[in-house]
Amino acid sequence: MPSEFTVFLVADALLAKGERPSLRKMREALPTGGSPREVCKHLRAWRKKRGYDPKLEPTDMSKAMKAAGLALATDLWKQAKREATQAFSREREAAEATAADDKQDREHLLGMVETLQAENAALAVRAKAAENEAARVQARLAKVENQLDRFRAEEFWDRVMQEIAELLTERGPLTPTEILPELRAVTLRGATLHKEPLTPGTLKKKMDVRVFHGRYFEPRDEGRYARRAG
Repeated sequence: MPSEFTVFLVADALLAKGERPSLRKMREALPTGGSPREVCKHLRAWRKKRGYDPKLEPTDMSKAMKAAGLALATDLWKQAKREATQAFSREREAAEATAADDKQDREHLLGMVETLQAENAALAVRAKAAENEAARVQARLAKVENQLDRFRAEEFWDRVMQEIAELLTERGPLTPTEILPELRAVTLRGATLHKEPLTPGTLKKKMDVRVFHGRYFEPRDEGRYARRAG
């Protein structure tokens, strides 16, 4: 943001060149531009400190009237009226010029507002697109996590089936109810990490799948399973 000192220097330089230090001209002349609010604040301080008035001063007629004397009173009165008319015209022109500067400043600020509004709308569109992309990524991540959970579950149950197959090799045909207490403690603890409980019913379902695919087990009488040969 420009300092008050910098604004004073630029305003004095513009005035020295015969230019009115309006907000627009000040922001164009300042090295870093600066926000309209800050520049306006320092510019008001400059006007107050310098006693700046954009209106041109009318010609001082008092000395001329003193020098003229009584004989020229009528002419001086007419001249005073002309000067007053000219002064009024100059004041009106100065007021119109100030109004034009103010209008340019307002248009400049309105242009800035419109630009900011357009940028804000573009940011909102990009934010919505980013939100949609995040939702898509989250859905894909959930799908991958579900697939990973299924893979881990399948891997766990295959290890259980291998353990049961080794047990049947040693003990002979057993029912799922007889198999369950013989499983290792680490296997029983590992089952808590998966959705399906380690019960005789679950063991039977998993073993029947292997029987159907010709892996690990063969069914025997009275609900027992034996290790598949080969």
